[in-house]
Amino acid sequence: MPVTISESALYRYALPLTAPLQLGREAVTRRRGVLVRLATEEGCVGWGDAAPLPGFSDETLGDVEQHARAALPRWTGTSFFDAQGDLDAMLQDLPFEAEAPSSFRFAMEGAVVGAAAGAHETSVPQMLGTPRQTVALNALLPRSGANGPTQAVRRQEEGYRAVKVKVGRGDVEEDVARVRAIREALDASVALRADANRAWSFGEAVTFADGIDDLHIAYVEEPLVDPAHLDRLVERTGLPVALDETTREVPPATLRGLPGVTAVVLKPTLLGGVQCTREWRRVARDTGATPVLSGSYESGVGIQMLVALAASGPEVPVGLSTYDRLAADVYAPPLPVGGPSVDVPAVATPSTARIAWDRLDLIERVSA
Repeated sequence: MPVTISESALYRYALPLTAPLQLGREAVTRRRGVLVRLATEEGCVGWGDAAPLPGFSDETLGDVEQHARAALPRWTGTSFFDAQGDLDAMLQDLPFEAEAPSSFRFAMEGAVVGAAAGAHETSVPQMLGTPRQTVALNALLPRSGANGPTQAVRRQEEGYRAVKVKVGRGDVEEDVARVRAIREALDASVALRADANRAWSFGEAVTFADGIDDLHIAYVEEPLVDPAHLDRLVERTGLPVALDETTREVPPATLRGLPGVTAVVLKPTLLGGVQCTREWRRVARDTGATPVLSGSYESGVGIQMLVALAASGPEVPVGLSTYDRLAADVYAPPLPVGGPSVDVPAVATPSTARIAWDRLDLIERVSA
């Protein structure tokens, strides 16, 4: 069925964080972004979240606002053919310009899917596939602190099936000792993931891999400063590795030439939206790598789309605990995302009635 966008609007938000967030060289105290609202002639509404992450996104929030102001008049009045059975075809036909920022693509695709779900009188998770009713979350341990094993056991007792620890900021041997202590404190049924954020030279990564060789580690994200040597590292050590930053630098088909990759961490805000994330997931399925969805400190509107995407993907714990860092949200009350798992129907249903309008500033409204 054809769906026509009759009105679009852009809102700016700045949400306080529970504590300053170190993003690259910047200590961020507020999470800033813009919400897109699309309304159709049929009376359906869809929301999307564009929140570039400082130090990680290629674009700034200013870039997004500038692009959105120019793009929304072109989108408004546009009709797209909504074939529920071929979501990817619908997304491919959306009128993006080549230079559209990644976070803007995520927001617009999310808003379109939301509006299409309303037109079909179904949910966003149903539009994306056959969703599960719950999504398991990954627990993130603080980077520093001597109580890593104690904290890990506490997360295990709370019901988390996966725990993630940051490595790569200090001495490699200290990282080995910390990861070893945490792994030995956890039951074998709890997956332990590590994230090095491209911190190590090849030699340092080998030292880490040799130091944990007898442990069962799910994977280490981006261990090398130069990811071109990942295959050689896997061949030399057998270390299970995951891609993160690399997914934003190369097309999904690249994964077919990397047989040693265990997992891919997919962040739709940084990747460039729903369609790109789904393509990475398809290639991962074909190559035997595990796709792990992850957040980038989005607002509740963005989290809803991430939960919907996770619910229609493989049953694996995902990284959406970033929502805990918001002291306030664009929704009031905030979404029930805490705990070891998320109730998908309770979280992934957009609700204009819950929008905290006093936390939004209208930037632009365009009518057909």
